[in-house]
Amino acid sequence: MEGTTTIKKEPGIGSGLANQVKLTLMRAWTERWSEVQWGVHLKRILATNSNDGVDLAEILLQQALVGSSPNSLVLSYLKHIVLSQVIPHSTVFKHISTYDDISKPYCIIALIDIAETFSTKLSFSYGTDSSLQMCKSLLMLVHWLLNNILKCLQKIQDGKSTPEYVSITDRASSAVLKTLEKQTVCTLLQIARAEVTDNYRDFEQAEVNVRGTLSQLSQSQNALPTTTKDKVSEMLGSLSRLQDMNLPSDNDDDGPKLQLCSTINTLVSLEAVLNSTNELQPFVDQTMVIARLLKLSWPQLYVEIFRACFMGIIDAPANSPEDLKWTSFTFLKIPQILQRLQQNAAGRDVMADLEQSFELLINSTNLLDLADQKKKCDSIEQLLQGCIKADLLKDVHSQRIMQRREKERGRLLDKAESSQGVPCSSIVILRAEVTVSSILKTLDTDFQKNQEPLFSLLCKMMSGKSFEIILAAAASMGELQNLAIKLIKLNEFARHSAGEAGKASQTRARLFDITFLMLCPILQQYGLETITNGHKETVDSFFVQWAQRWFPEDGKYKNIENCNPSDSNKVESLINLFLSSGELKTSLTRWHEVCLNTPFAIQEILFAWEHGAIGPEQVKTVLENVKNWMCCLPVVVSCWLCCYINTADQERREKPLLMLEQLMTISNKSDSSAQNDSRCQFMKTVIEHLSQDILPANHHLRNISKQYIPANEPPAIILEETLKLVFSKGWVDLKSLHTLEQVLNLCGSDRFCDQVVHHMLESNKVDDLCMAVSLVFALFHMDLEHLTLSLLVNTLPRILYSADNSHLMIDPRGYTLAKLVVLCITAAQVSKVGQKEPYVRRGRKRSRIDVDVEEMDECEVRPSKMRKINEPQLTLLSEDFTFDDMTVKEDGEHSPAFDTKEPLNKAMVNLFCLLNAIIHDKRVTARTGFIRSFIDEALKCGPQYYRFILQFMPSNMLPQLMKTMPGIFTNQQILHICDLSTLSGRKLAAKAVCHNSYLKVTS
Repeated sequence: MEGTTTIKKEPGIGSGLANQVKLTLMRAWTERWSEVQWGVHLKRILATNSNDGVDLAEILLQQALVGSSPNSLVLSYLKHIVLSQVIPHSTVFKHISTYDDISKPYCIIALIDIAETFSTKLSFSYGTDSSLQMCKSLLMLVHWLLNNILKCLQKIQDGKSTPEYVSITDRASSAVLKTLEKQTVCTLLQIARAEVTDNYRDFEQAEVNVRGTLSQLSQSQNALPTTTKDKVSEMLGSLSRLQDMNLPSDNDDDGPKLQLCSTINTLVSLEAVLNSTNELQPFVDQTMVIARLLKLSWPQLYVEIFRACFMGIIDAPANSPEDLKWTSFTFLKIPQILQRLQQNAAGRDVMADLEQSFELLINSTNLLDLADQKKKCDSIEQLLQGCIKADLLKDVHSQRIMQRREKERGRLLDKAESSQGVPCSSIVILRAEVTVSSILKTLDTDFQKNQEPLFSLLCKMMSGKSFEIILAAAASMGELQNLAIKLIKLNEFARHSAGEAGKASQTRARLFDITFLMLCPILQQYGLETITNGHKETVDSFFVQWAQRWFPEDGKYKNIENCNPSDSNKVESLINLFLSSGELKTSLTRWHEVCLNTPFAIQEILFAWEHGAIGPEQVKTVLENVKNWMCCLPVVVSCWLCCYINTADQERREKPLLMLEQLMTISNKSDSSAQNDSRCQFMKTVIEHLSQDILPANHHLRNISKQYIPANEPPAIILEETLKLVFSKGWVDLKSLHTLEQVLNLCGSDRFCDQVVHHMLESNKVDDLCMAVSLVFALFHMDLEHLTLSLLVNTLPRILYSADNSHLMIDPRGYTLAKLVVLCITAAQVSKVGQKEPYVRRGRKRSRIDVDVEEMDECEVRPSKMRKINEPQLTLLSEDFTFDDMTVKEDGEHSPAFDTKEPLNKAMVNLFCLLNAIIHDKRVTARTGFIRSFIDEALKCGPQYYRFILQFMPSNMLPQLMKTMPGIFTNQQILHICDLSTLSGRKLAAKAVCHNSYLKVTS
């Protein structure tokens, strides 16, 4: 054999087998065997020495590359055993990439040719380890080709150009191009990038060096043939595209484009009406998530927010609390929200986007005309002024927009009419912004020195609708909690006299009375959490302590059983005073103690009346005395009466109801001042509001307009009718919003979620389902976390396992359900990141999940009973649960850092255990298609969101999916499904990609 040298025995391999191979190779070369003959003899040798190992590629390459020119016959033998899969490609690539003798150009050219042949005829039928090894060997091969190009270009640059160097450059570039033509190879290189980061960094540096050297050569004349330069440039372009393995955009598959984005529209309604005191950032975060998931542009997002505001303004009854909420939200809060959104639009011209959004808004001529008619002003001009004040737009932008608006303006309202008559509520709200700031400054003054001015200020605030307007403005400004805290501090100051006598002590008593009354509607409209959230100094105050113990909230009345007064003597004293029409000395009275003891005194009066000890006239006298003392005392008594009526049987309700009616009756006194009249009217409004849910359905004092769920109709029917109305309109009106909230409060998240999802899936039309999923996703934001958990833990498993619901899994229903599940999981996860309580919804009924989590935290004993379904699964009650079961880990890998007490994490584990059990079922059903849609929808969300979902995917789920439905995922999708940061994830990805190529699905 030409160039043959003595072969040294390598330690660690079967030397006997290696010698036989070398001897056979010598004979084959001497006798000029064909490739087939060589293969037959080699397989016989390997069969008789199956227990020994030998590196055939190394032996053949050593013999082929001994001289200055390669041995073509030996190389043909090597090609034969590789292509016949006697040895894997990765082994040959590894040895080729270690050859660096540039002084033997013909050997380099021969290796480049054989590398090109192998890389274009790759076989992917090996196991997991071989697949991952293939990734690394392919990277080594391409890196080797690139290094040869670099070396040759540098030689040419140094003036040592030869035809051989040009040929190496040309052929190596061609080999790289042909290698990267296969998408499978590009995908495997991406896996190698995560597997051997240092090697890939060297590969990238080699690419940079080639670019730099080529650019320098391009400046010189005739240094490199034009065709070779073009081929190298083309090769570099192919390498640059290698970095882009992003998922293709599927905008066309997301359903029809709707004229109204129901999700944004409903989310804005929830924020304006139900969450008006929430911080801005949670709403901004959720809006950004929805905009990304629904692929809304910035102008589209802005115009959807504006349109939702004007629709809400038109829908709200005039001069109602909701009207004030919508007005303050639109003209005070929207500019603040736009400022927060602006921070997420780095690098964009926000002014241009806003101007474009206003241009789009002006096209809704009828909407703006109706809003102008309702507000008796130019609504879009008021909104523009707010944007200018927030430095979001300039005057020049406003002028251009208003000129366009004048051209498009309808005939419902002329601009001249808007300035006539009573000031519009939008102007009143804008004025209230200044008023709120002034009030807060005044309440910061020394209470001791400014009692009379403070009392005068508070009386002015209570006149007419002033207090409602102030509360709406304060809520939109984010100052409602600050206002409530200052009122509590003033109430604490006025609890008892500090030694004053006469008028000073009376003023202090009136301050206590008026601040107490003012705090009550804040609780009724915005909830106790508005006062207590994040402020420990208010928790120990008298008013908060009293409200937590006695004040009904959202129709939930307190338990008054086993309640006893702290001092029975003071109760007896109050009873005597009430019966004798006595007076309390303001200089000696502790008003908070009077408030605490008065309910017990009334309790004794009621019991005496029930047993016939006193008559109705005496009871009426007592109640009149209660009203004459202070206006806060009837509120305190009414709270106790409502709680008592709530637990009393039908026969015992009559007398306390009569007492409640008496307290709501305002006595007409000729000597009564305007201030007292305002307080009495204020007191009546508070009592009427808190007693609405306890009054009989046909009671004359019951406000029917607020009764969204009739007492004689099941909530399920009300919910069904409301959903039909909402889905037919495509947006949620004010009445429907309150109805849905009350149904959710009454039924809980599990039943609400179940019925809403089933109603969503009733239609089989793509347009209807697209609208429905947008609405349902937005409605889930009423209680996002718990409704999402109900969807994952209860509703979805029932649909998947019930034979009666199998039709709900068939597309387009199955695809729609998968989209809803992914949207809810993503939004729920984002809402929890960085926010302790992103959406505080009042009146939420405790779900089963809450109880489970609390029991798990309080008790370390495993429950004796657990809910079971057809397949074994991990449950929310599994205290010995570990996430180690979810992933096959390699040596040295750590378990995922999950919060094992987080309900959403456990719900995701449950869901994927269920999906995995379905996939391993022998039958391919509509449920299998749902799983594919679920993963597809998760991937469409983008890497910032889908990684949370797919991290719970069991390691054996993807191979089973691809076995059940070959070609179900593309190579790009596989890269995103698998976690390439872990060794097990890279092995799984490599095997899946090779499986795709082996089946010729994506090749």
